[in-house]
Amino acid sequence: MIRLATRVAIAMLTLLCAAAPPDASPPPLDPDWPCQQIKIDHMSLATMWSGPPLGALADDWQKHPRAAALAERLAERRVPVDQAQAEIKEFAAAAGDQRKTELLAFTAGIFSLLDEERNAVIQGLDRFGARQKTYATQIRAEITDLHDAQDAPQPDQQKVEKLSQQVYWDTRVFKDRDGMISYACFVPDEIEHRMFQLAGTAANLLP
Repeated sequence: MIRLATRVAIAMLTLLCAAAPPDASPPPLDPDWPCQQIKIDHMSLATMWSGPPLGALADDWQKHPRAAALAERLAERRVPVDQAQAEIKEFAAAAGDQRKTELLAFTAGIFSLLDEERNAVIQGLDRFGARQKTYATQIRAEITDLHDAQDAPQPDQQKVEKLSQQVYWDTRVFKDRDGMISYACFVPDEIEHRMFQLAGTAANLLP
């Protein structure tokens, strides 16, 4: 059991050192950010939109009910991109001489909604990163307690075993959570890609 606890402690310390850069390295801009991807709070429409400026529609898109309704529907990522693109084409065809205005309003709406969703994901990742840091600090303290119990003149084997199990299970939970977050870190990129595809479809349909 003591050998197991020692191996767990070493593995945990290695994991934590990998998660936190050494003191000699420049501190990260956001120490709670748990992803390898660079943290960018908001998308940039300029990098995704090749059409004309949105002007007042950037803020007034909700004043166009049909465009707003389509944006709200297609902002749902459960709608496949190819289906969303087909609906944008149908929407443009039905807009008649209002095609340009309606497409610009739709673009403003879908960008606003997806950027809001993406920012919510970013904030959630930040909160997760903060919890993992707190959890890592807790595990470090448990490892210290374990080492102290092992190094006592007359080790209390029950205490050592209990602390070993605590370190083992808390380490497993930490690593499982770290594994799951690696998938969540790609969600902001997926939202950006969706926005890029839908904006491109709308731009290509402008008169």
